[in-house]
Amino acid sequence: MKKNCIGISRKFCLLSTLLILLITGTIASYSYGEEEERKAKWGVSVFGGTGDAVLSKIDMEVYGLIPRVTLPLRRDWKKWDVEFEGNFFYYNIHKMANVCFLGLSTNFVFKPIQERWGSLFLLIGGGLGYDSAGERLHRGSNPPLLGDQHFAGFGCGGLGVLFNIGRGKALRVEYRFYHLSEPFDTSDRGLNTHNVLLGITF
Repeated sequence: MKKNCIGISRKFCLLSTLLILLITGTIASYSYGEEEERKAKWGVSVFGGTGDAVLSKIDMEVYGLIPRVTLPLRRDWKKWDVEFEGNFFYYNIHKMANVCFLGLSTNFVFKPIQERWGSLFLLIGGGLGYDSAGERLHRGSNPPLLGDQHFAGFGCGGLGVLFNIGRGKALRVEYRFYHLSEPFDTSDRGLNTHNVLLGITF
């Protein structure tokens, strides 16, 4: 069999080259897979809930739509994500004016349990936006539910589950507690709601 200048057979060189390419391809595929797992995720959720005002008996229902993008907080923090969400909430407040809220929020998501079927997560976040209340949520001498500046902030906390349904896709089910009030008016009582969210991530 013919040999090259350093005395190694061409067959051995060919097999070695194929082996090196195979190993390189495996490593490259794994790295690409890791990037795929950590890239941005898009999603949307709808929700419904019920609640009341702080220290009051005013009942309400709330409905909403939340589009979102989820990003890894840091490449080496595989259990942490940060989410940016758009918020549209509609409050049906009994015996008072209805209220719409439009805003943006940021969440920090901690996923302590991650398995092949999906993951469990804890969430905390908040945001700011426009509300349609103004002075309409005021009754007699009681403090208003929301201030009169059409500017509100909110905080939320919750937990949920992501169920994998395909490559890069998951169903999202979660519970959140929301508190909405005007950040620069300490006299308003705010609105508290308990919410169930259903969504999809892709």
